[in-house]
Amino acid sequence: MKGPVEKVCEHCGQPFRCGGYQCWCGTLGITEHQMDWIAARYEDCLCRICLGKVAAGELGPQSSSIF
Repeated sequence: MKGPVEKVCEHCGQPFRCGGYQCWCGTLGITEHQMDWIAARYEDCLCRICLGKVAAGELGPQSSSIF
């Protein structure tokens, strides 16, 4: 992938820029269990806010809410 790509978050629908591998998302501390949860539900990237919620346990396998 060359340079950032404009994408839309599959969870919240907000547009964001994805830099591909070695992107900002690699610094959020997503666990392997959380990555498995994301991969089972979404086909593409999530935005910084939604990934932050996954990393914090507010969204995903530790979460009791859907959104």
